[in-house]
Amino acid sequence: MNDTFNLIENSIVNFQVLFLKYKNGTGVVSERDIKPLALFFEQNEWKMIAFCQLRRKTRTFLLYRVESLEATEKDFAPNQFSLKEHFRN
Repeated sequence: MNDTFNLIENSIVNFQVLFLKYKNGTGVVSERDIKPLALFFEQNEWKMIAFCQLRRKTRTFLLYRVESLEATEKDFAPNQFSLKEHFRN
């Protein structure tokens, strides 16, 4: 978990795209590129907010469902994402 957490944190700071293999609630694994925006802890679970290239929108991912995560050579434009504003909407 620490490696995953550190990779996400570094990617947020450096605006680096990640390649994610993620298992949904029914056990189906999908692959996608994501632009990580924030990490937060809620209801005893670590969660990540990221822009999902597959779905073309911002999504919340539960870290315990991450099957694998890899840094890519791609980066993305810096943004002004705010958790406070995200939860306000």
